[in-house]
Amino acid sequence: RSFAAGAVIVTLLVFSAALSLFWTPYPVADIDIPNKLATASAQHWFGTDSVGRDVFSRVIVATRLDLSISVAAVALSFGIGSILGSIAGYWGGWLDSVLNRFLDTIMAFPLFVLAMGIVAALGNTIENIIYATAIINVPFYARLVRAEVNIRRDAGFVRAAKLAGNSDLRVLAMHIFPNALPPMMVQVSLNLGWAILNAAGLSFIGLGVRPPTPEWGIMVA
Repeated sequence: RSFAAGAVIVTLLVFSAALSLFWTPYPVADIDIPNKLATASAQHWFGTDSVGRDVFSRVIVATRLDLSISVAAVALSFGIGSILGSIAGYWGGWLDSVLNRFLDTIMAFPLFVLAMGIVAALGNTIENIIYATAIINVPFYARLVRAEVNIRRDAGFVRAAKLAGNSDLRVLAMHIFPNALPPMMVQVSLNLGWAILNAAGLSFIGLGVRPPTPEWGIMVA
């Protein structure tokens, strides 16, 4: 039941994000001062904001933006973390030591505070929000892949692949890494939600997407 409920919620969010590409009840930038701060009604399902813009229209458009930021950031951190973790876990040695110190440095900071610092330094654009969210998520994937690869690098099927003439890179990419994907998919599902919260949180404190762009954090603020 909990899975079904979650699937319905996610499906509705994705559907509303896709729908906003083609239709919204009102244009998101239309200002209607006489109807500002109106309560929910048949005309404005979620009411209107302080300048009379339809809140429901802005919510579904903001859904598309926040989901896009989340997916892009998680995809970027997944790719970087997978590469770093695979290299460190398979070859070990000084590569492993350097990677661990790098990841420890990132995780030594409160992650949201680190994201704030990155966005403040680079500028509050959508691209920089994606980069900041990706950077703070890289350690989760790198450490997970490192552990999975390290466990399997001396397994029987890996030795058999090497004896068959496969190079180290091919063994890593085609035989070891696919076995590390199941736990990583769980991490992806968790990070997607946290990435949305991170992007909305940055916007809430004024370091994210700038008004009048519809975005959940700005609208909550």
